[in-house]
Amino acid sequence: MDRMRQWMTLCICILVFLAMPLGVTAAVVGDENATMTPVGQTGQPVNLTENVTIVEYINQDRNLTTLAEAIDTAGLSDTLNTTGPYTVFAPSNEAFIALGNDTVTQLMNEPGNLTILLQYHVIEGEYTAANLTNMSQNQTGGQSDGGVIEIISGLLGGEEAGNMTTLNTLSGETLNVTTSDGEVMVENATITIMDINTTNGVIHIIDRVLVPPALNLTAAENQTMTPIPTETMTESQPLVGVVQ
Repeated sequence: MDRMRQWMTLCICILVFLAMPLGVTAAVVGDENATMTPVGQTGQPVNLTENVTIVEYINQDRNLTTLAEAIDTAGLSDTLNTTGPYTVFAPSNEAFIALGNDTVTQLMNEPGNLTILLQYHVIEGEYTAANLTNMSQNQTGGQSDGGVIEIISGLLGGEEAGNMTTLNTLSGETLNVTTSDGEVMVENATITIMDINTTNGVIHIIDRVLVPPALNLTAAENQTMTPIPTETMTESQPLVGVVQ
């Protein structure tokens, strides 16, 4: 009886030993098509921004293809590729779609006005979302003196004093940046992706195309918008487009 038990135990051990390679092989085959998911994805390609310029990043982001085409058409690639630092508020493809196909086509055919429009999205200097938030919260000029006016504004549901700051753009006009509850808005556009850091500045993706107030994008089909030549402008005259 003891021999029988020993024999059965030996057989079981041999069978287990023989089955182990098959299990390992099956596990390897089963994992052959597995893909690894990068940890902490934020919508941007992994490690893309560490050693690229503003233009290089925009050219590689599939959500910014229209902006990339516009920068190339306007001849701003060299500026945004070699100098800086700049802060770029980058409209997504969806933002350009919302602007309208006819308007986008019109802009692409008028590099002068396209340049003005794009320059309106660029600020000299590097401003992260934290920088913009701190600046807007510390800005008090002309909004409130911290006294009675501020109290009345609060009671009436007015904007919190110091939640807006103004930035000068490359087009010569200004942009208002407001912050509230962690959201940063540039004029009427919301920053949807913040702080894409590049070698010559920072990019914030926004959900609307920013249009300079005096740039007319509703010209009739047979009219051409011609920007005022820089050399004929006075100090107080903004760089805008007019309809001829």
